Amino acid sequence: MPIEKHLSVFVKSRVGSLNELCTALSEAHINIRAMNTVDDVDWAIVGLIVDDIDKARSVLEDLDLRVGESTILTVELENQPGSIADVTRKLTDSNINIVHTFVSAAGQRSLLVLMTTDNKRAAEILAA
Repeated sequence: MPIEKHLSVFVKSRVGSLNELCTALSEAHINIRAMNTVDDVDWAIVGLIVDDIDKARSVLEDLDLRVGESTILTVELENQPGSIADVTRKLTDSNINIVHTFVSAAGQRSLLVLMTTDNKRAAEILAA
């Protein structure tokens, strides 16, 4: 269960904002490993896991975007019913709160991204 850095990027909620962000990262040869968005009326928060966080931060700040950084835990799972429930049960039983999550699946595997109140302890519990 790797503990990784996650970027939160604040963009205007308008046509083309996400394309500009993705294009800038692509042109800088930065791979987006995972992405999610949360939209509000005028703004959106784009969550990113990338292969070069420092370079990505620099590219995004050069676009005058506000960028925050947090620590997340990534968990690879079988893409089947109950896999995510097993993770959430283990963390609940250990009194660890899950504050943010998203998941993506392809074929037989899925990637669960978690932010918890104690990522280090969560990683230890899930690795056992």
